[in-house]
Amino acid sequence: MDQERIYILIKKYRDNTATAAEREELLNWYRENAYQDAEFPESEEMSGEAMLARLNRETKPAKTKPVFRWITAASAVLILGVAGLFITRMLTTDRENFPPRVAQSNIHPGGNKAILTLANGSKISLTDAGNGQIANQNGIKVTKAANGQLVYTITGRENLPGASSSTDLDAFNTIETPKGGQYQVVLPDGSKVWLNAYTSLKFPVSFNNQKERRVELSGEAYFEVAHNKDLPFRVVTTRQTVEVLGTHFDVNAYSDDAVTKTTLLQGLVRITAASRSAILNPGQQARLTGALDVNEVNTADAIAWKNGYFNFDDEKLENIMRSVSRWYNVDVVFEDQSLKKETFGAVTTRFANITTLLKMMEQTGDARFSIQGATITVSKKK
Repeated sequence: MDQERIYILIKKYRDNTATAAEREELLNWYRENAYQDAEFPESEEMSGEAMLARLNRETKPAKTKPVFRWITAASAVLILGVAGLFITRMLTTDRENFPPRVAQSNIHPGGNKAILTLANGSKISLTDAGNGQIANQNGIKVTKAANGQLVYTITGRENLPGASSSTDLDAFNTIETPKGGQYQVVLPDGSKVWLNAYTSLKFPVSFNNQKERRVELSGEAYFEVAHNKDLPFRVVTTRQTVEVLGTHFDVNAYSDDAVTKTTLLQGLVRITAASRSAILNPGQQARLTGALDVNEVNTADAIAWKNGYFNFDDEKLENIMRSVSRWYNVDVVFEDQSLKKETFGAVTTRFANITTLLKMMEQTGDARFSIQGATITVSKKK
């Protein structure tokens, strides 16, 4: 199916003018080009009608662009809704010169993988640990749930309000996801944290007898903080501190990224970085580079990873491949450094084989990808 036909079908579906045959044609195209390679968790599988229903809920009016020369970001969201993948970028008029597709590889997406380091220094592989209780520290029971979630539960008398324990203030756990890993943890106060790949979170075994709920983050995590007006929650990274009372937000603070991004979905947060400070309202994102800038954003883009997909909006290829490297646990080599600044828009499930993404990017840009072992080489088309 050529690009014009794809665009027509997307537009008809969005406008609710697609016939049953056209709806099926659209679904078949997605399945053939992306869905068949996806490795979704069982809970993510959807029937065709469910895909279309979700697609209908998540669509937004398309921006005005020259027809057939630009598939909008909104259209890309449509494709996400049917569990497929599409790359959005200015298309060349020479449609016959699409490059050969990159060969299928054995590089698979990441999954629930993490290492838990207890206060006594012992390490537990959460990837290999069975479900059920895996540790008990200072009256805190640590349990691995059937859904891959790590849960901290108060069980001991020493952790009841008003009780004291000389070890509480010094007892910290650290959960670390490797490249190709993600994990979810429920902290002792009931706050929920989703960790992206290559991320580390250090937190107290208990928040009792503490003046604040302080955690240290390296990498990216999404937080749903349990409300407690008397005990502020602070997320500390190497460059900033985020303070909240009860809210939902995402912090992207990878050490190899030039920008630290904090995105607020619900509640109120204060960002403090050196002598700079800013308060975020829902729908805003703080970007910390040399300055601290606050802008309105589409929050769904910021937490796409937490919901199981990548969403790149006019993003530099260097940044896209850095995210790909973390999730698929691969190395990326640019033969032509100028390609790092090439921009793409991309929406893709995180559960597809890596070649699904690379094939589509080859079709819509100037980059060519080759895979050797666990290394992806990016070169310029000749």
